[in-house]
Amino acid sequence: MNSAPPITFSFGANWQSFLEGLDARAVEAAIADTRTWLDDADLAGRSVLDIGCGSGLGALAISTRGPAALISFDADPRSVAATRSLWTRAGQPPAWQVLEGSVLDRTFLDALAAGTPDGAGFAVVHSWGVLHHTGALWTAMDNAARLLMPGGVLWISLYAHGPHYARDLRLKQRYNAAGRFGKWAIARCFVLRIMLLRLRHRQNPFAWSGAKARGMDGWHDVLDWLGGLPYEVASIDEVVAWATRHGLVLTKVQAAAEGSCHVFRLRRPA
Repeated sequence: MNSAPPITFSFGANWQSFLEGLDARAVEAAIADTRTWLDDADLAGRSVLDIGCGSGLGALAISTRGPAALISFDADPRSVAATRSLWTRAGQPPAWQVLEGSVLDRTFLDALAAGTPDGAGFAVVHSWGVLHHTGALWTAMDNAARLLMPGGVLWISLYAHGPHYARDLRLKQRYNAAGRFGKWAIARCFVLRIMLLRLRHRQNPFAWSGAKARGMDGWHDVLDWLGGLPYEVASIDEVVAWATRHGLVLTKVQAAAEGSCHVFRLRRPA
């Protein structure tokens, strides 16, 4: 019987490294991104659940827009530590809680929902690039939807389905199975590929590591992509069909190429 491929990459360690270089410009970029997807009426004085908080940057951005309650959680203790460090740097906002827990743990989720007014759920449920790393994508999606109150918004991003899924999965598995030098070599080869693609498109190849959307940076983005296991993907049509089954309406989508994330804004009718 074959054993499961090893997972040696730590999302949380990568996020802790990312936070060491976090500056005000990155925070402003993250705040600007929330404004692209969430109206003031969605957030101000409302309850927000941040599933898989990672670095905490997304939650920090949301916290600046006046939610009455913001709960962030992650199954990775080092991601929880990263988010708590950012919460501390932000002055420990009293409306923002940081917890350790899993989107696959129904008991944990039921306790969160029970803590909302009348147990109705959250006005906004946010999960960026997380649910596809749980090893049970559609169960995680189902659980996230259960936490959304009538009239609430579900804002998620998921890796795009495409023809090269098996190839990409093998690369991620090879990266996780490699030793320290092997990981270094794979990451450098991956960066070289990015640079060559930029050159082919008449872009500056040396600008590959510049600031990214939502305040991310190129290097930590590369490591996150290479190391991220488990790894599942979804098409826009699959998400729309799933949303219909759960009584959700797609109000905005940003399509992405394979290897990147589709972004979805869905609303539960009031």
